[in-house]
Amino acid sequence: MLGNNASPERSASLKELGRTGVGRRSFLSLMGGAVAFAAIPALTSCSSGGGAPQATTSAGMADAMSKLVPSYIPLDIVKPDIASVNGSAAGFTTMPSSLVKSVQGVPGKGGSYTVMSPAWWAIPQADNGYYKAVNERLGAKLNFQVNDGNTYADKIQTVLASPKDVPDWVVIPGWNLPPRFGQAAKSLFTDLSEYLAGDKVKKYPNLANLPTAAWKYSCFEGGLYGLPYPAEQITDAIFYRKDLFDELGLEQPNSADEYISVAKELTDPAKNRWGSDDIWNGAQIMHGVVSKWKLVDGKLQNKFETDEYRAALEWGAKLFASGAVHPDAVAGNSQQAKQRFESGAVLMTNDGVGGWHEALARVLPSNPKFQQQPMDFFAADGGKPTLFRGAPAGIFSFIKKTDDPAKVEEMLALANFAAAPFGTEENMLINNGVEGIHYTLDAQNVPHATAKGKEEVTSTYAFLVNSTVVNNFVQYPGYVKAKTDWEVRQAPNVVDGLFYGLQIQEPNKFGSLGKPFEDLAKDILRGRKSISDLDGAIATWKKNGGDELREFYAGFLNA
Repeated sequence: MLGNNASPERSASLKELGRTGVGRRSFLSLMGGAVAFAAIPALTSCSSGGGAPQATTSAGMADAMSKLVPSYIPLDIVKPDIASVNGSAAGFTTMPSSLVKSVQGVPGKGGSYTVMSPAWWAIPQADNGYYKAVNERLGAKLNFQVNDGNTYADKIQTVLASPKDVPDWVVIPGWNLPPRFGQAAKSLFTDLSEYLAGDKVKKYPNLANLPTAAWKYSCFEGGLYGLPYPAEQITDAIFYRKDLFDELGLEQPNSADEYISVAKELTDPAKNRWGSDDIWNGAQIMHGVVSKWKLVDGKLQNKFETDEYRAALEWGAKLFASGAVHPDAVAGNSQQAKQRFESGAVLMTNDGVGGWHEALARVLPSNPKFQQQPMDFFAADGGKPTLFRGAPAGIFSFIKKTDDPAKVEEMLALANFAAAPFGTEENMLINNGVEGIHYTLDAQNVPHATAKGKEEVTSTYAFLVNSTVVNNFVQYPGYVKAKTDWEVRQAPNVVDGLFYGLQIQEPNKFGSLGKPFEDLAKDILRGRKSISDLDGAIATWKKNGGDELREFYAGFLNA
């Protein structure tokens, strides 16, 4: 299966997997970028984490980070068919006729390093042909310690608690970063700014090609400790079954009220068809709900306190009350949401953007007419939406502290190989293995995994660091153009959230402060509780630490 940059099929999926484990809507649908079909299921702050933030203002933090991160030196290796616009991913509607070599010679010096990494798929044997082939090209040996991704957070905690057991190279998804991780990073891992800051990165051209925001998001405790896996700027979408809409003579809705009207018109229980699934995430997007905080009259307001959050709840309750939501979604069964949509039992849903190509892979072989399309976003009143940019990176890797700079430099050379962009020999090897053994090429130069490829090739090297996101699933006719054009249309509405790109680690005591709102939202949407219950929940939140958390975040605001 082709993939973006790395086979965890990037974006919304990484984020989704982070929320719910393998059952999450889509981790291996967050990131985006190079040809990959690895054998995985087609699958998001420099502070101490203690009482007070290390830096006093976000402006101060940004200025400090600018001195830590590499210069951005874009590569012009393969020209995309559709250029990036306002941060959208570039699109490749065809495969390159030939691949470019971006790393001359052998990057490694014969070193051997242990690497701890997660997996949400069958773990391959430690001694396999894919590992041997890549290690041979690297000129070094990476010995992978691959762990179950669903329990990886526990593994990380255990390993970090015993410094002598920390491997040479550690991969940590953003959602698995433990409390007070900044302190652990400073104690256990190498500050890479000594090797990469500013023009020092010129030694590693593929790393210099990575976006600055992803590097800034890899800063902890006043140092650059992470190597990033860049993510899509728009991670979620409201999808509709265009094939069935066309058949029924309907257009996608363009406002919140239209959405409910169309959902009701589509609903016909006698035909086992409902207009909508539970689209709570989509409801928040169309109502412009912030991810955490916004400024109102100069004061921080938490998302749960905002008018937008209340409006999203009120609208969502109307949608459920309309009878247009599938009964299984009403019952809270989210695990079968994809199946409901793909079977036509539901005609509108929300998902991570990476779920789009995954659905095509599953459904097109049996239903060639299947068309899943994302709606152009709209504000609730039908006006321009406000789309908050997703986190600039979803996964990080960290190099263990060592007294030997040569080891760090060798590992960075290996990382430079792993970060090779789409259209390069290195990228094809990392994501697909060896031609004729792990994959074959069709008439369009699209790689297709062999049985050996499905068994051995997974996102191991790709998790160390990844190249810039691109759209390149050319095996699905029309997909790349449709997705890239959609991203270009949405891009003008994308804005940075208040603390965008800062790794702010909240004190441990606030870890579960927002959990009651998750359950309350489900109850309000389904009519089991009233919107007035939100007031009591907010009062409790403030008393139990919400106001204290507000003061913590206020320390990061511009003076």
